[in-house]
Amino acid sequence: FSLKNAPTRDPIVRLATLLHDTGKAATFRKDSFGLITFYNHELVSASIARNVGERLKLSKKDKERLYLLVRYHQFTVDERQTDSAVRRFIKNIGKENLEDMLALRIGDRLGGGARETSWRLELFKNRLEDVQKQAFTVADLKVDGYDVMKIYDIKPGPFIGKVLDIIFNDVLEGKIKNEREQLLERLKDLKKNEGV
Repeated sequence: FSLKNAPTRDPIVRLATLLHDTGKAATFRKDSFGLITFYNHELVSASIARNVGERLKLSKKDKERLYLLVRYHQFTVDERQTDSAVRRFIKNIGKENLEDMLALRIGDRLGGGARETSWRLELFKNRLEDVQKQAFTVADLKVDGYDVMKIYDIKPGPFIGKVLDIIFNDVLEGKIKNEREQLLERLKDLKKNEGV
């Protein structure tokens, strides 16, 4: 029913919708209280999807997209999610796949007899919009390699990328904001106190 209700004609999203729960049979467990679980079914389903993509001779890009949609379809929608959890989700699936992932979720909800959306899903969509306004790649940082070279008094080289990766991860984890003055202070602090 999920496939029938998928709100897209995109063949990769529809294939992901078809395959997203195929790992449930292999992960089915019933505990002593009769509670049924499918722990990590998304990992098994993603492996199955990757194999199907290979057998269908999909392009490398389509195979990766299919894998990501199936692998991360079991995302949590919770009002207590931190910005860093939402950023990790976006980083894992890629900005370019967000609409497709939401289409898969809507098809799954409708196929399971639920309404198309819920207040939690709407909240998550809003959080996705808000968080996307923040830095997502090193190139989005308000500092660059020239700032690193100036503060460290060094010439171009791979060390600059390592320092920018540290700064980027600090922003992703919410330790600092993507504001130029804060980032410059963090660079100075890295050089002075952390020996980086």
